[in-house]
Amino acid sequence: MRSFTFFERVYRAFRDHDQSQLKLVLLCTTVSGGGLLAYGEAVGASEAAVTDKKKVVVLGTARSIVEPVRNIFRKKKVDVEYSEAECVKIDAANRKVYCRSNRSNNSNVKEEFVVDYDYLIIAVGANVNTFNTPGVVENCHFLKEVEDAQKIRRTVIDCFERASLPSLSEEENKRILHFSIVGGGQTGVEFAAALHDFVIEDLVRLYPGIKDLVKITLLPNEMH
Repeated sequence: MRSFTFFERVYRAFRDHDQSQLKLVLLCTTVSGGGLLAYGEAVGASEAAVTDKKKVVVLGTARSIVEPVRNIFRKKKVDVEYSEAECVKIDAANRKVYCRSNRSNNSNVKEEFVVDYDYLIIAVGANVNTFNTPGVVENCHFLKEVEDAQKIRRTVIDCFERASLPSLSEEENKRILHFSIVGGGQTGVEFAAALHDFVIEDLVRLYPGIKDLVKITLLPNEMH
């Protein structure tokens, strides 16, 4: 619901000003999150009074809603362009944003392009906080973006497939099917419950022989 509010505020800002004088460009970056607090400051009434059409570039849209973002703006009568890419450099003097696509082509070369702007809004959020917990970066899946959730789902299923092999001992299967969640806050607790439901309601039907070996552990993090 928070991410949807982001777009509601974008649309409201465009609706309240002369749309013929503004053009919005959204760049979804690899770092998610962020808000729209700077939007009202960047496009105020005095700026909206100019005669030339201005281009507003927003870095960041909350990656968890990348898939429906085009559909949201398609239904609004505003001039919007959207690019799924990452910002690699900002040239403030010349008002240019250098971007790189996060999709590789057949030659594994990522496309690069430059976006000009009149107003630049940086709302890319923040990186995941590991609270200096040893081993988290090297061994854990994070839970912040769509790709993170997909990786976790694939990893869980891979663990069940591996535990189904006849060559492994019961002790080894217990180790493979032991899922640890680092972080005892709201997100950690909710994910532990969601993982439990996924295992009990879906996976045990496909892997009935190993359902009693599954263990989920919630580890509260410590602030340093």
